[in-house]
Amino acid sequence: MRRSVFGGAVVCLLCGAASADLINADIENNASDVFGAIDGWGPNGGWADHASFAKPNNDSLGEAFGFYSVFNDETVGQVTDMVFTNGASYTFSSWGMGGGNDVGTMVYEIGFDDGSGAFVMLAQATYDVGGSWEQLDGVSYTPSDGDGAAGQAVWVRLGSGSGPAPEDVWFDSFSLVPAPGVPALLGVGLLAGLRRRR
Repeated sequence: MRRSVFGGAVVCLLCGAASADLINADIENNASDVFGAIDGWGPNGGWADHASFAKPNNDSLGEAFGFYSVFNDETVGQVTDMVFTNGASYTFSSWGMGGGNDVGTMVYEIGFDDGSGAFVMLAQATYDVGGSWEQLDGVSYTPSDGDGAAGQAVWVRLGSGSGPAPEDVWFDSFSLVPAPGVPALLGVGLLAGLRRRR
């Protein structure tokens, strides 16, 4: 019985490390026709099919992918059901590639709604991408006192960059992964120590 209680406690403390349920994270479920809006994501962006626009390394990515113009003041995002907790770490990532011309910049952003619908950016990371699909590390953020994030719904998005002309990039298989903060990890260590004593 003690072993199952300990195991359950560890699972509860570490459950934050599982991926969050993003709506249509794999871009596979869209009510619109090809090149139309991506269900669950906005305000910009569209979707297309891998079969018609095949690029290297797409074999594990399903049938559809998303695209948007990164240097055209466009963004593609989603406000999630997850809320920020101080000390926990949040990582938003995806697969990406350089679009029709095989050159682009992926702009990952994480933040929250300021209450008026405006995006408050907490962190941003950019990646130069080329002609093959690749899994990118995305952007990570750990909230702390004073940043206003605690208790706010996590908003993730691909942001707009600054460049001389519109530039399309392609994306697929979004992921938002929360990792437990230091208190949770210390709790696991404490439980492990108590278990060893018995």
